[in-house]
Amino acid sequence: MAKVTELGTSGLLGFLETLLEKKLVKGIIALRSLEDKLGKVAYSLVVSKDNLSGLVPDFPAMPANGGKVISYFTLKNAPLEPVAVVLRPCEIRALIELAKLNQAHLENIIIIGLECGGVYPYEVLIDQKVINDNLISRYKESLKNGENPSGIRPVCAGCENFRPLYADIIVSQIGREKPVLSFPTDRGKEIAQALGLTLEEGEIYSSISDVLLEKRKEEKENISKRIKEEIRGIEGLVKIFDRCIACHCCSYVCPICYCKDCFFESATFDYSPMYYYNMLQDKGTIKLPVDTLLFHLGRMTHMATSCVACGMCEDVCPVNIPVARIFKTIGSDLQQLFNYLPGRDLEEALPLTIYETEEFHEIEE
Repeated sequence: MAKVTELGTSGLLGFLETLLEKKLVKGIIALRSLEDKLGKVAYSLVVSKDNLSGLVPDFPAMPANGGKVISYFTLKNAPLEPVAVVLRPCEIRALIELAKLNQAHLENIIIIGLECGGVYPYEVLIDQKVINDNLISRYKESLKNGENPSGIRPVCAGCENFRPLYADIIVSQIGREKPVLSFPTDRGKEIAQALGLTLEEGEIYSSISDVLLEKRKEEKENISKRIKEEIRGIEGLVKIFDRCIACHCCSYVCPICYCKDCFFESATFDYSPMYYYNMLQDKGTIKLPVDTLLFHLGRMTHMATSCVACGMCEDVCPVNIPVARIFKTIGSDLQQLFNYLPGRDLEEALPLTIYETEEFHEIEE
């Protein structure tokens, strides 16, 4: 049980407008429609209520991981005055991981976390023949019934972390006629008080949300089983990654891959003609570009413990490698090994930055 209140008739947009009107925040970062076309959205900073009408904060899209967006916004410094950001759970968790890596400042950032029903792949959102009001209506109807909306990112369908773990204000919307707000942090409670909201004892999440949670857990297991069968052994890895064209788009959109100078794009991989010649002596033929499997395995070792399974990598892959499902499967097993869930707690150290003396005994055994 928690202190909750129903969102007013003006909805989430009205709530954001009130935050600006009451001067509780100086600006809002949320999704905004572009050119009045339903599916084209982008994260935007809005500082005037006159520009709020274009915001679509709960639109089922992720044109960029919002955690990475806030990282760009706060990389040098935190904003001087409070800014509210509306993010999905995996985006919040990415932001927390980036803050641990000194890639974001959270001071004066008020996090409004959405209970997430999943997002559509980017190719769906830019296809005006597919994206329309009916699609959004079906999306909302599915969530009212505790069902995965048809056509969302595959990794979203198996996401059991669709409830915000770290937010000042939580927007619960699955299985509800009207969204419900809760205010788990001191900062959130101050906002509720400043707005004069009447809070009552209630459940943050609906029983329908619990139904969806069980379905998501089941789908996660199905994904994990399928992926592990596909990538079994070196032959499986080669087969699933052999169509990689080394565009590295997966790393560019990944919120956790924050390195300015990527090792896999360094001069280390600038090979001479003699290198290729020697490889040909051994193998007879070589697939170009080289080192595509090494890139994916290397990236995995770098960021698997912090992977939040947002699905951005798979969304942009031009050759349809199930990158997100692979990284979610491997990352989830690795995170369980360290009893670590990325973005769960700002104070929880990154697994690879600490060691436990018991680990030495495990190695000895």
